Amino acid sequence: MASRWSAAGRRAAVICGRIAVALVFVFLLAPLVVLVVASFNAADSVAFPPSGFSLRWYSSVLSSRDWLVSFQLSGLLLVSVVITTVLLGTAAAYGLARGSFPGRGVLSGIALSPLLVPEIIVALGLLYYLQGLRLTNTITGLWLAHSLIALPYVVRATLVSAAGLDPTLERAAASLGAGRARVFRTVTLPLLRPGIIAGAVFAAVTSLGEVAITALVAGANTTTVPLRIYSAVQFELDPSVAAVSTLLLLISVVVMLVLERFVRLSELL
Repeated sequence: MASRWSAAGRRAAVICGRIAVALVFVFLLAPLVVLVVASFNAADSVAFPPSGFSLRWYSSVLSSRDWLVSFQLSGLLLVSVVITTVLLGTAAAYGLARGSFPGRGVLSGIALSPLLVPEIIVALGLLYYLQGLRLTNTITGLWLAHSLIALPYVVRATLVSAAGLDPTLERAAASLGAGRARVFRTVTLPLLRPGIIAGAVFAAVTSLGEVAITALVAGANTTTVPLRIYSAVQFELDPSVAAVSTLLLLISVVVMLVLERFVRLSELL
């Protein structure tokens, strides 16, 4: 009898656990589902459930010069920031992990410091600094600001891979006649690959979703997609915002599926 009760208790615990997990996933996915469904609303306002099905808001967004310019700017920033932060972050992480020099701990703290400082403070500092350089309302200023925020994520992710490097592999390659550049290209970089890819994904997500810093550094001529969404939500809440968000979500899903197919992203993050 006791064994029956224990078996029943285990089954009940498993069922309760599955229900709890399902509720968590529903809680996480419900806002996205509401957003996607609302983007097809035929009415002139965001509503759930929608009053009718229509693609008018997607057509409106894709034919809007302002939205298309913002998409182009965000795409340019994303590519520029990822390339910049991956190059600098990989070099910094490798040097911090393998180097032995005075002040290494201080440099490591400086490299990761933007993660510890409230974003609004960083935004104000960048505003005053870039104003002095006359780089506000410029693509260059946005590129520098987004790179500063995204760089610590690349350094942190790459440091994990760099800390696990086996130096004997590099010494073995060098003993076989490979120069330093070739050892780094053929041995070190492949071993750092998981951290580099993870850092690149974090940098892309950080740049694409940045609002607080962009709001202070950008201007009328450099309005990114997140900043335009924020402005639209404040002044004209219509389903076009939901349509833009759905397009961004679709792009993110496609990129994730491609990365998962070719580099096994789920094993790297």
